[in-house]
Amino acid sequence: MGSMQWFSRRDFLKTAGAFSVFQYALWMGGCESCQQQIAARPTRRNISNLPANDPIIQAYQAGVAAMKAKPASDPLSWAFQADIHANHCPHGNWWWLPWHRAFLVYFERIIRKLSGHDDFALPYWNWTTNPSVPAPFWGNGSSLFDPNRGIGPTDTPPFGIVDAATITGILGQTNFNVFASYPQTAANFRSKTTYGLLEASPHNQIHPWIGGLSGDMTFFHSPLDPIFWCHHNILDCLWYKWNEMGNANTNDPVWNDQHFTEFFDETGTSVDVVCAITPLFPLLTYQFEPCNQGPNGGAGMAKALGKDQLEALLRKGAPVKLDVTQRFTLQRELNLEVGKPARSTAKIESRLLQDAIQPNGNRAVLLNVNEITDPDTNDYFVRVFVGKPDATPETPTSDSHYAGSFGFFNDAKSMANMPNMSGHKFGFVVDLTPALRSLNQGGGMSANSLDVTLIPVGYPGRKTEGLKLSIGNLELGIAQIK
Repeated sequence: MGSMQWFSRRDFLKTAGAFSVFQYALWMGGCESCQQQIAARPTRRNISNLPANDPIIQAYQAGVAAMKAKPASDPLSWAFQADIHANHCPHGNWWWLPWHRAFLVYFERIIRKLSGHDDFALPYWNWTTNPSVPAPFWGNGSSLFDPNRGIGPTDTPPFGIVDAATITGILGQTNFNVFASYPQTAANFRSKTTYGLLEASPHNQIHPWIGGLSGDMTFFHSPLDPIFWCHHNILDCLWYKWNEMGNANTNDPVWNDQHFTEFFDETGTSVDVVCAITPLFPLLTYQFEPCNQGPNGGAGMAKALGKDQLEALLRKGAPVKLDVTQRFTLQRELNLEVGKPARSTAKIESRLLQDAIQPNGNRAVLLNVNEITDPDTNDYFVRVFVGKPDATPETPTSDSHYAGSFGFFNDAKSMANMPNMSGHKFGFVVDLTPALRSLNQGGGMSANSLDVTLIPVGYPGRKTEGLKLSIGNLELGIAQIK
């Protein structure tokens, strides 16, 4: 597929109504065998299911070793690729998924070239089914080992971050912005707005859990740890599964028209990728072995779309709206301290809540945690409970009052050195609807008020005593999901 040229948004729109995926490939590359190449595109597989001598693992090790041996000035080198991420990656806005998808595609092509394994497909790490960092990433003699980790081979992340219930809940969110992070303008491409569910929990919390106090995964040079690529690959798979379940990406031209020009292909040539084409990558250049969530796994999930339906959904997208019809201020200028619960309450008509949490409805109760500045450290995350004023750091995430969590990727000190990334405020969104529905069915909801408890919790083994987080305001919103 190396001859493909990614076309402009104008060409994409002009051809989208008439061309199939296969015709796109023929039009782009002009090769007679493109259709066969797409049908035989490599499959990205679960690395935990591969034996140690599997050609995929061997190719990954060989490719990484070759990249590490190159000078930092070489676009194919390990250090250069990490610099691309540090200097250009968007986080906390709606481009983080498509940008990282393109990043992985070209990394995959570099590994193919340097390993000599033409069928190499980047494996993913399914932390839901295999929560410990997989065996190929350990051992001083392996190019996949990073000594700068804050965890060991048998450690597992805190519960409530990547467990099946958490990931199933995230996949059940139908709004693109709440799932994939909120809109941003092209002029502020890297600036954070509001973290969506997929980024706030599994993405933001796995990074510092692995990296520890000062490890590579904790900061924007995280691609220096080879597990980075497999961590982002499962996120890419979950995005694809979310689409396969019938959920549409935004068709906003600001999102579609964004160009990513910082990547290099396997020949060291600079490339230009327009965001509009990235949703089609899993149909054009690679495919996934089912990642055990969504339509191919996970009880109660929607049936997968057929190929033609999926292709049409990915090409067209949809208008994405999040109309907040009522807002309720819980608290302003909330200061949290790690290990200490902070409770806030809002008076809400019972009728409004009951209308918003009806099963299979198109309304949601969203907690907006607004006007946060980057914390001094990433050594903790925040758990959210509803209707449980006695919640503590020891309250399990299996409790019916648990609504979700959010974490931080990069801290104030490191962000100060990143172009266009420091000195601004951002937020998180937590969907309270599933927890409220469960409490309502069990008779555990208050009649005319709703209380929310936030608890900062330190990662295991971190010194977090006295660490604080400042929040500008805490707000409940009843929203119509479109």
